Amino acid sequence: MSLRHGLLDLLAGEPMSGYDLSRFFSVSMGNVWPAQHSQIYPELAKLTAEGLIAQTGEGPRGRKVYQTTEAGLAALRSWLRDSPPDYSIRQEAQLRVFCLWVLPPDEALAYLARDRAEYVRHLDLITATIAAVDWGENQVRRSSRLSIEFGRRFYTELIGWIDWAAEQIAAGALQPGGPVPGLTAGARLG
Repeated sequence: MSLRHGLLDLLAGEPMSGYDLSRFFSVSMGNVWPAQHSQIYPELAKLTAEGLIAQTGEGPRGRKVYQTTEAGLAALRSWLRDSPPDYSIRQEAQLRVFCLWVLPPDEALAYLARDRAEYVRHLDLITATIAAVDWGENQVRRSSRLSIEFGRRFYTELIGWIDWAAEQIAAGALQPGGPVPGLTAGARLG
């Protein structure tokens, strides 16, 4: 996914200002494609210049309100139909887990506790958003609800995994000769 396609999608559902778009983007698509204000506003300018969105009004304090054009919808359809998604996953926090063995167990557990707190924060934000948004308002919102459910389930699973990993570390899995994580007593790696 690219930022532009996420913006085209959200603006197809309802006209929004850059500010409103940024806020809704962070709580809906942010769990799969994070973006900052500093990325969103230049992209809105590009989409406007390309005729993929149009300014449809002004909000308070001169905020520009945008909506996706028919050309923008065509570009969104083309992106979905004609370009394969990138299935690669990059998670720096998980890359660091590969390296936890270099830390004493108490520091490794503190690392996981920090990650857990961050994932709980994300899950709480998603849960609050699910409760606060009218997901049946339009097609875009209903489709967004599918993705935000991915985020809810993803963070729930990450928290469960961290709890499991912390148990493994506490049981000595990172120590020389310690148990292999996930294997029962007496089991060996094949």
